Amino acid sequence: MTEGAFMRILLKNRTLFLACMLMIAQFSALAQVDTIPASKLKAIATDDSIPAKPLSSIPHDERTPSIVPDKGYFKSYLTDSRDIIISPARWNKYQWIAVSGVIALGVVFYTQDKTIQKVVQLNQTPYMNSIAKYGLERLGSGLYTIPALGIMYGIGAIVKNDKARYTALKGVEAFALAFVFDQVLKQLTHRHRPYQDDPPNPYIWEGPFNMPSNSSFASGHAANAFAVATVIATAYSKTVWVPVLCYTFAGLVAASRVYQNDHWFSDVFIGSAIGFAIGRTIMNNHIKKLKVLPISHVGTGVMLVYQLD
Repeated sequence: MTEGAFMRILLKNRTLFLACMLMIAQFSALAQVDTIPASKLKAIATDDSIPAKPLSSIPHDERTPSIVPDKGYFKSYLTDSRDIIISPARWNKYQWIAVSGVIALGVVFYTQDKTIQKVVQLNQTPYMNSIAKYGLERLGSGLYTIPALGIMYGIGAIVKNDKARYTALKGVEAFALAFVFDQVLKQLTHRHRPYQDDPPNPYIWEGPFNMPSNSSFASGHAANAFAVATVIATAYSKTVWVPVLCYTFAGLVAASRVYQNDHWFSDVFIGSAIGFAIGRTIMNNHIKKLKVLPISHVGTGVMLVYQLD
């Protein structure tokens, strides 16, 4: 398929256009941290005119992370969803370049979907089939992931590790939002899966309000896996092996969907990007928020609060 032919399909097919627009709305920016110039920070820190007030005067939900599934936690589902949708309005030029690069790669992979599918299906083994079916597929579906996050939360509660509890809750949120956003994209596009046609045809998109079985784009398993992996990797970014392990497993989950002939390669690539974007957005909304507050335990001055939620 030539590039010119693909562009003609894209221009004529409203489904692809809608899919691209929704993908843009779902991609997250990189960390957006408000910074304070060093000169201003120094001036504030040395200003004795700022009256002190006790730390207890700060509302509890403004100075501690959500470590229990309370009202504030469930409210974050709505606020984070809102921020995912409107995030393009906040992107800078570098973030637009990054998103454009992801979409461009997705288009390239789209033109090669049929070739990749053939190569993968010609290299199947019983051992890898078992790993994909009983291991990786169930990580992406949540059958293993959600209980694992529950165990993480329980251990955190037992050993009084608030970071573990917080991360587990955000992992569940990331999984849920990735599932919802991916389902919206599936219902807008209704792309045929590789096994639905003989021969497999990656260029059949039936658009909204069609058969639920035509739901190849994008890969929900890949989106779910990368959303949870990104939350955990971000929370434990200083422990080098944690991000490596998380993204390795997420990548294997995504690859298994192509291996099992359930998705085209472009499906899992975009699904992975969506999951990563959702995970980053959730974590960027709730960590690394440095505040300078006129608070001190010992008198006048300021306190730097590294807020998690």
